[in-house]
Amino acid sequence: MMNASGLKKLFADLYNGQPWTEITLTDIVEGITAAQAAAQLIPNANTIWQLVQHCIGWRANVLAKLNGVVFLSPEDNYLSMPQDISETAWQTLLLQLKKSEQDWETYLETLDEAQLQSPYLPSKGKFTVFEVIHGILHHDNYHFGQIMMLKKLL
Repeated sequence: MMNASGLKKLFADLYNGQPWTEITLTDIVEGITAAQAAAQLIPNANTIWQLVQHCIGWRANVLAKLNGVVFLSPEDNYLSMPQDISETAWQTLLLQLKKSEQDWETYLETLDEAQLQSPYLPSKGKFTVFEVIHGILHHDNYHFGQIMMLKKLL
């Protein structure tokens, strides 16, 4: 079973290291403008902006719940389009993504290894902390693939 430092490496690699996919999140969003990120490229599909926002939201959601914060996830699932889609707002969103990465790496640096096999309380014990943390990586990869496909349509 993987330990916290191994999970931290997976997060760091996926964000801006050497992931097995050979494409990092920073590679994916590089060069995308605010207008491109907000463009509705496929009818009824999410935009790049919405997908980045969604990943940030779920990273923060799970991390807060791991730290004992109790709340309901938002009905919009972090997918609503913001009112401000300026270049400044896009750069701010990318900084939020960077901060979410830093927050996860800090959490994993200080995580007691024994907690990895503890039940993830919001799931009422259906999943361990390890499974949920690993799940965030899968979640990110899934949406990063969607972002790559949308980027190819630009």
